[in-house]
Amino acid sequence: MAITIRLDDDLVAGLENRAKQQQLSVEQFAISILTEAVEEPESVTPREAVARIHATAPNPSQVRPAAANLADVLRAAPGDPCFDLESWKRQWSGVEAELKAITRANDVAERRGG
Repeated sequence: MAITIRLDDDLVAGLENRAKQQQLSVEQFAISILTEAVEEPESVTPREAVARIHATAPNPSQVRPAAANLADVLRAAPGDPCFDLESWKRQWSGVEAELKAITRANDVAERRGG
């Protein structure tokens, strides 16, 4: 059975890129996506997804042993020289004030307590 589907250019480019990465034609890649979508149960619970991940054997080429303790590396990382804490606090206060004003306006408009 032949089916024609019109796709926007961005989606086509994405399909072509992913198909190329998997060394498949666009048609083969699209068929594999559709086949998987039809054969998979419609909704997978988080528990089922985690169980599926646990059941999948690790790919040794994608496993790299740790070279250091992550917490130590993060603690030793230099600060962001572009980040100004005081400026951020002022901006955040403005955001909070705006949110409170919006909430008050909504309360008045919807005749909620206040």
